[in-house]
Amino acid sequence: MAAILGGIMPECSTLAAFLAAALVLAAMPGPGLLYIVGRTLAGGQAVGYASSLGTAIGGFVHVAGVVGVSALVVASATAFIVLKLIGGVYLIVLAIQTWRSAARIEVAESIAEKAGIATAFSDGAIVEATNPKTAAFFLALIPQFIDPSHGSAAMQFFALGAISIG
Repeated sequence: MAAILGGIMPECSTLAAFLAAALVLAAMPGPGLLYIVGRTLAGGQAVGYASSLGTAIGGFVHVAGVVGVSALVVASATAFIVLKLIGGVYLIVLAIQTWRSAARIEVAESIAEKAGIATAFSDGAIVEATNPKTAAFFLALIPQFIDPSHGSAAMQFFALGAISIG
């Protein structure tokens, strides 16, 4: 496994920068995080874990989409550079919007209702899979860390997306 990942993983310094960015993403209050907090407070630890697992599965929907986009981008070096530039600008805009709206975030009453573990899991998957900010964030973030000299861009997208979700 290490030999397989070694061929597609970025350099240690690049991976460290990606991990830092992924940690910031994980800490940003968004629909997925608010869903998990609301369900955990309403239903307890087991429901919270189920909600977390559900949002992780929902996140893989976006990773799969990013891998598909990577196949298109790899075909054109210019498209790859344009995507990286647009992604960088988007990350700055997203950071400013998050900073401005952090004080106004509220957990909806429907999210805080008690639910079973299976419902918490499936609802978590739906919440994250339908979150357009997650898809946009992955499309903006991951290309910044892709190195074509490390092999398949699609595999790098998938590996970095999986790390971010984890």
